[in-house]
Amino acid sequence: MLKLVPRKEIDVLKWDDLIASSPAETIYPYCWYLDTVSENWSALVVDDYRFVMPVVWKKKVGMKYIYQPFYTQQLGVFGREYVDPELIQKMLRILYKKFRFGGINFNVKNLVGEDLPFIVDDKSNYVMTLDQDYDIHYKGFTSNAKRNIKKSIELSEQVERNLPVEELVRLKRENDVLQRSEEDYRWMVKVFETIQQHDAGKIYAIRTGSEITAAAFFAFSKTRAIYLLSASSQTGKEQRGMFRIIDTFINDYAGSGKILDFEGSNIPSVARFFGGFGAQADIYQSVSFNRLPATLTKLR
Repeated sequence: MLKLVPRKEIDVLKWDDLIASSPAETIYPYCWYLDTVSENWSALVVDDYRFVMPVVWKKKVGMKYIYQPFYTQQLGVFGREYVDPELIQKMLRILYKKFRFGGINFNVKNLVGEDLPFIVDDKSNYVMTLDQDYDIHYKGFTSNAKRNIKKSIELSEQVERNLPVEELVRLKRENDVLQRSEEDYRWMVKVFETIQQHDAGKIYAIRTGSEITAAAFFAFSKTRAIYLLSASSQTGKEQRGMFRIIDTFINDYAGSGKILDFEGSNIPSVARFFGGFGAQADIYQSVSFNRLPATLTKLR
């Protein structure tokens, strides 16, 4: 049996136990994380939590639509066993009838057929499994990555591991390439502090004198460590600070078996940066649909 279940009726223990046992396990679909990053969410549930699909939604001018929350790269269908593409199509058809438009990033274990009226795009995520000693991982770094790590060590001071969230967000705000509101940054602080309250977040930072020049937030789940947010000042960029931060993280967790998930990217320069540490591309699929009349499409 497949049904759409509101958040208040979801059995949190059964849900989180399934996510923890899924081959696609990651921090994004746990109940507490979805509660943190979204205003509303429901779920498609098969039988007694055999398969689940979180559905994050909002309402605009009386119409419900599905969206992918910030800091939540992949959702889709989770289960302990193989997810049949026919089940995914069945779920999408239900959502198509219930919502006016939407966009969903499925996880790397899902295969979505390219059937109309759904538009399917392939996206790249870079990952590496930290299952070797650091020296072995380091041998797999590109010469460019090694050169920049060396330069960063020469130019910057120590790497800290306990930077307060507000300092990280302040660095992001002062050097952000996107235009965001103060409310956006307050929300950012709330999200990252909540992750830390669940003992699932750690901030690595480089301090030069009294100045934080580069920092990154890593979010942990049972199997993964996600490079969830990074920020650098101009000095940090010149010092190649992010190379040193990632190198330090890999050194700290080498041999742990954790999957270091870089959460992107389709941008070639960013992909090269991640690939410089030995990360490999994982393909996931993004699905969108639109039932709005042409005159209302601009509301999206």
